Amino acid sequence: MNAPMPVPHKPLPAREVWRRIATQALVTLLAAFWLIPVAMMISVALLPSSARESLLGGLIVLQPTLANFAQVWQDNPLPRFFLNSMLITVPTVVLVLAISSLAAFGFSRLRFWGSGLWYILLMLTLMIPIPTLVIPLFQTAKQFGLLNNYLGLVLPYTALGIPFAVIVLTSYFSGLPRDLEDAARLDGCTSFQVFWQILLPLSWPAMAVVFIWQFMVSWNEFILALVLMQDEARKPLILVPLIYNGVYLSKPGALFAILAIITVPVVAIYLFMQRYFISGLTAGSLKG
Repeated sequence: MNAPMPVPHKPLPAREVWRRIATQALVTLLAAFWLIPVAMMISVALLPSSARESLLGGLIVLQPTLANFAQVWQDNPLPRFFLNSMLITVPTVVLVLAISSLAAFGFSRLRFWGSGLWYILLMLTLMIPIPTLVIPLFQTAKQFGLLNNYLGLVLPYTALGIPFAVIVLTSYFSGLPRDLEDAARLDGCTSFQVFWQILLPLSWPAMAVVFIWQFMVSWNEFILALVLMQDEARKPLILVPLIYNGVYLSKPGALFAILAIITVPVVAIYLFMQRYFISGLTAGSLKG
């Protein structure tokens, strides 16, 4: 049996080739421009403490050193601060995923009184800036004894993260075919069984978007952590740069070294779940 002849690829028109080249060049230029602050952070973190170069003196360090990272490690109990951040971030992400997925299932699949109104009110909460909530949250945390308590940050972070997560998951759930749900209900599945056994396993891309976003927001949140966590033993990692951010910025290498350390977990989480994150972002554009 003769093998099928390969179909020759039709060459692209010259205009299309130049369009793709221009698009790729533009994207590369924008990516390089966006990475300049990251490159400067790493360069200053590797700058020797004896160097007197300006912070804007260049992106290349001629004599890089890890002394700034060693100084930060010696000056602070970084494992403890890292653990504090994890004890705040991980429960927040779990609570946001659990609550928002159930709420999104209700908004997208169930019919109840005022569902549209509640959804609009939920979206309006995204317009509330966090600084306006500092004083009310501080007073509430003080009244309930949640100052210097992990729950004092976990609960506000969860409440602030749910609206965005509900919007993302509701959009994704709405795009899933209803035939699967109808078949499951014919087999006698309850609403929770439909959610748990059918919709939730299909929603990993959207869940990855919420996971990465909420992890990043909770890990890097600064204002509420500064106000509600005053006990040195319970401070998260994001507050460590305050030690080196003096009036005259006398230790820029140590400051940027700790900033680089803070970014490592977020970058690692994104790289690990990048495939699901991109597919979750583009899922809505493929609907219909």
